[in-house]
Parts: sequence; structure tokens; C-alpha cells
Amino acid sequence: MIKVLIILSYILMKAFGAVIEYLNHAHLKGELPSNVKDVYNEEEYKKWMSYEAENGKISLIQNIVQVIVMVLLLALDVYAGLFGLFEDANVYIQYLAVIMLIGIISTVIAIPFSYYDTFVIEEKYGMNKSTKKTFWLDVIKGYLIESVISFLLISLLMILFERFGNLAIILGTAVILVIMLIVMLIIVPLMRIFNKFTPLEDGELKDKLLKLCEKYDVKVQKILVRDASRRTTKSNAFFSGYGKHKVISLDDNLVKNFAEDEILAVFAHEFGHAKHKHTLKTLPFSVCSTLIVFIALGIVLNIPALYTAFGFNGVNYLFAEMLISIITWPVSIVINAIGNGLSRKNEYQADAFAAKEGYGENLIDALKKLNKEALGDINPHPLKVFLDYSHPTLSQRITAIRKENI
Repeated sequence: MIKVLIILSYILMKAFGAVIEYLNHAHLKGELPSNVKDVYNEEEYKKWMSYEAENGKISLIQNIVQVIVMVLLLALDVYAGLFGLFEDANVYIQYLAVIMLIGIISTVIAIPFSYYDTFVIEEKYGMNKSTKKTFWLDVIKGYLIESVISFLLISLLMILFERFGNLAIILGTAVILVIMLIVMLIIVPLMRIFNKFTPLEDGELKDKLLKLCEKYDVKVQKILVRDASRRTTKSNAFFSGYGKHKVISLDDNLVKNFAEDEILAVFAHEFGHAKHKHTLKTLPFSVCSTLIVFIALGIVLNIPALYTAFGFNGVNYLFAEMLISIITWPVSIVINAIGNGLSRKNEYQADAFAAKEGYGENLIDALKKLNKEALGDINPHPLKVFLDYSHPTLSQRITAIRKENI
């Protein structure tokens, strides 16, 4: 009975996501908000609709395949069977071996869809710049990094819960907080595994960017340019770090293809995140959400029937981690919705900062270009935005920015 309930919960989780995507794609045909009607001309609008439709189809097929495979893995007790292959090995060797095997299964399932998305859909619509060599290197790097991170996380859970019992709920939350703080500092070095970062060249643009930093006495350690053009025509920018270690990165597509005032506007937005200390302000929510996960883990680890139903002889930490995502998905939806709401609030605040600096209309122009080059969804369903969007919609951002300019 427990096995059936877990499998049904997983199917319901995936079905809920599919319904949200269906509503979003149906909403594409609706009337566009007036302030984004100029993003695409008639031909580009048809191209955008076609791009969204193709992405929707491939995403639906991928989800169906994932559901079928996962249901089979659960129904046939495959996870327990994989651990049985290494029952005579050291417990950490067991977990590492199974994590790598499961990673291979996941990667093999994902590769055809990722390959098709990159070299068929993205290529068809002129957005792909990745080579097959880069694609396969990314697959290998991603698999290895994900395997190592999963192994370290599972090892951490075993050590904490086996040595400290339920006290691990508090200790684990504290450890994860420390890890998050460290990651904020080293995010660029970590991203160098996939990308090259070079300092922004000296010149008028850099001088203006540094002048804005000096105006507000904010220390920015580096202004970097990421080689995004190796993979895509899309552009992005991000801010990371805190204290004297703030780093702002601009994609080379942004630097090469956007007007200077538009780049300054995007920088002002990213600088707004630094000025308002959004990275540190989001930590309390991150701590609370992590604590909830550890509480759920503590409960799941104390219900042996959840493991014996799937062929295990006792508690299994890797399976426990997976069970949490299946059992608590309604709670996760609420937590993610709250987190995305807070993120959208921060984005509005960063936009407002750029507008107050006099870059409001330049930022609007830049946002329209960013959406256009990425064939971004300019008319998402409100429920999709509420649940999944970490940024306000383009229309919402334009409306808010122009209010600041009044």
C-alpha cells in the first residue's frame, strides 16, 4: 500500500506540473499586454509562437518518459537492487557507486532531449552557438559534478544523523547555511568549470560602471565578462558575493551587442541587488526552507516501512532524499512560490534603483532586447508566474519602471 501511495504521489506531482505548463501554453494565444506588443513584429511573433510550441512538445515527451522510467524504478525495487550489487562494499563506496549509476541512468534519459533542444530547436531559431564538443564536455562535467555533490551531501546526512540523531536537523541546517555563504563567494570560480571569465576592458564603459560604484561607496571586487557566446546568442548578467568580495558579471553577448546606455542600465540593475544587499537578505528564508527539509528528512528517516516497501532492509539516505521530494511536493510548491515572490520583489527593487539612476527607459529597451533574442515568453499565465517565476514578467517590469520615472 505504501509503495502504491508513493508512486501515485510522484505521478500527481508530475501531473500538476504538466497542468501548469498546459495552462501556460494555452495562454500564449491570448491578447498581449499593450506595453510588450512592440517586442516582436508579425513575423517574429509567429516565430516566437512556433518556438514555444516546439519547446512545449519536447518538454511534454521528456516528462512522459521520465514518469515511465521513474515508476518502473520504484515499482520494480531497482534502487534496492542497485545497492544489493555492492552489499559487501564499504557503505560510502556503496553510496558513491549507486549515485554514479543513477546519474548515468538520468543522463542517458536526458541526453536525447538536451541534444535535440540544442542542435535542432535552438539551431533552427538561430540561438545555438555550442559545438558538439562543447555539448559533450558539458554533459560529462555536469555528470561528474552532480555525482560528487550528491555523494558529499549524502555523506553529510549519514554522518550527522547517525552521530547526533534528531539534533542533526539543527546542525544540518547550520552546515548548509555555511555552505551557501561559501558558494556565494566562490560562484565565479565554480562557473569557470564551464565558462571563461575575463576582466572588463579599460575604457569609458568601465569608468562609468566604477563611477556608479564609487557614488554609493559600494566595493565591487571585479567586473567580469563571461564567454556566453560559445554556447548561445542569449545574454545575461549576475551579481554574487558580499562585503568586499562583490563580483558583477556581464555576458559577452551583452557587451558586444547592446548600446552603452543599455549595458549601464543592466549593470545598474545588478548593482541595485548589491546596494540593497539582496543576497544576504534572502538568507533567512533559505535557512527556514532548509530547516523544513531537514525536519521532513528527520521524520522520513524514522519510518522504516518507507524503505522495506521498496526492497530495502533498513534506512537508506539516498532513497530518503528522493522520498522527500515525492512526499512533500505540495509543501515544496508553497515554499517555492514564497521564495519566487520574494525574488520578484527584489527584482522590482533593483529595477527601481536603475530607474532612479536615470536608466529607466534604457533598462526597458535592454529588457525587450534580452527577451527578444531569447524568444522569451512575454505573455505567461498568471499562475505560472506566481508559482515558478523568480522575475516579474516583462510587462510587469515595464509598468513598474515607468511608474518610477513619473
